[in-house]
Amino acid sequence: MIVLLLLISYCFAGNGVNVKNQLLLMPYPTTVNAQFGSNNCVEATSNIKMVLSNNCQNDPNCLSFMTFNFNHTITYPLQRQRNLEDFRVSIFAPIDIEEMKGNVVYSANTVNIELTGNNIEEIYPPLKIGIDESYSLDVTKEGIKISATTVYGARLGLETLIQMLRPYQGKYIIKHIPIMIEDKPRLQWRGLMIDVARNSFSRSAFVKIINAMAAIKANVLHIHLSDAQTFMFESKEYPELSKKGAFFQNKVLTQSFIKQLVQYGAKRGIIVYPEIDTPAHTASWNAGYPGVVADIWDYIVSSSMRYGENVLALNPANEKTFSIIDALMKEMGEVFGNDYVHFGGDEVWTGAWSKAKEYPAILEWMNKKGINTLKELEAYFNKYAQEQIIKNGKTPVCWEEVYQKGSADKKTIVQVWNNVNLLKEAATAGYKVILSAGYYLDMEMPLCSDYVADSCTNPNHMWVWTNRDMYRNDPIKELDYATKQNVLGGEACSWDESVDEQNFFDRVFQRFSAVAERFWSSEDITDPESHEVRANYVRCLGLRRNFLKGTGPLYHSYCQLPEDI
Repeated sequence: MIVLLLLISYCFAGNGVNVKNQLLLMPYPTTVNAQFGSNNCVEATSNIKMVLSNNCQNDPNCLSFMTFNFNHTITYPLQRQRNLEDFRVSIFAPIDIEEMKGNVVYSANTVNIELTGNNIEEIYPPLKIGIDESYSLDVTKEGIKISATTVYGARLGLETLIQMLRPYQGKYIIKHIPIMIEDKPRLQWRGLMIDVARNSFSRSAFVKIINAMAAIKANVLHIHLSDAQTFMFESKEYPELSKKGAFFQNKVLTQSFIKQLVQYGAKRGIIVYPEIDTPAHTASWNAGYPGVVADIWDYIVSSSMRYGENVLALNPANEKTFSIIDALMKEMGEVFGNDYVHFGGDEVWTGAWSKAKEYPAILEWMNKKGINTLKELEAYFNKYAQEQIIKNGKTPVCWEEVYQKGSADKKTIVQVWNNVNLLKEAATAGYKVILSAGYYLDMEMPLCSDYVADSCTNPNHMWVWTNRDMYRNDPIKELDYATKQNVLGGEACSWDESVDEQNFFDRVFQRFSAVAERFWSSEDITDPESHEVRANYVRCLGLRRNFLKGTGPLYHSYCQLPEDI
């Protein structure tokens, strides 16, 4: 019976065998050199302190950034784990992870952090895609040292370090020393999109999402602010959009809160950028400004169109429509303050105009503008939004249809979400590209046909294996070197029709951990069983750090938690 249990455990789940001669780190670093098999270890307590190089210590902003992140990433988690038992995956020693006991050869009282940039501008640059996020982490009998060019790299080194400090008898142990880690991201853009227009989130949930992303080395949070169902962005110029277009005003993202969120994200190395979808997915605009959306409700109701509200599109003949687009593209750029504004452009159905009550007026407006077809009208909307964003000094981001239909500006970043072949096509054509195809977290498996349940049905498919499917999905790996230079990275998407903050972390972060490793780690790191064990441990650590509450285990494991969880 025991043999059978061992076989079942080994076949169905990652276990200690799968992480033999690996550190329990996720995402896994680029290079790890450790004395596996050695019992030598470093011991630390929750009182461990940070020692900064003078070039950062003497700059108030740099010191503040590093102090905040050291307290958040090291001090607070260690205090919460005092007297807890270590994470385990099995009661059977042959397939359990290695116990953290050994010969203590050094007691580490400090973490020495050396910032190697030539000046403070290099050490603490503005947070942008493409900044240096590399770091090295050495744990030897002489102590613990992190080296990085920038504070962002140093912060990521701290995230690796907290995963290494495992509890043992009231203290923390790092085994297999000496350990030398060299690490850098595979992809510059490592994002997560959340859809707050289908189901809203509290302000505290956003903070936890950023903390969870920071822990697994993601660096971009894309907020889908509006859709057919609600409009969740506070516009000062057109305030009725959210006043009439949201169920609850206390869930609307006010401009003051957004600025605070962006600032908090920057402290954690996370760029926060907005999307307001146009010209489709805009039904909610009409609640505040009647007439700016073409009316096809009679057709939707009479035809019993599924998800029909999503297809409603902006009415070009209404005098307010383009003024609202102008205002929103400008306000989003100003309030979020970073380089990117996403204007949508997906799933435009020309019937949203041809079947509208306003169709005669739309045709008259098109005739005045020299627009001959509804496809040209779609392109007009897309080009107009891009022009406004570029005029305001920002970089447009769009869904793949804008490129596919020939209306993407060369300055626009193309987000490939459905047709994975467009990844190579757009990148080869010289566009910067983000990959989301195969990383839809509302789907059971990668690359299911949109809205077609049968394409995703597999009665033998256990939920735990969906994490492995996400992990194995890596079309970027197949591109040649030149094409890869135009792939900024990837973004997992959480479309939240059936998700709110009550189940968000369980639905999203189980599998986002797989995507995060795919975005960060070398393309040669491909073992899903190993990832499963390491991600399960990081999930346990996230619970102890109090930002992954609600996230279930990837498979059987033991994770002792503080009493206040």
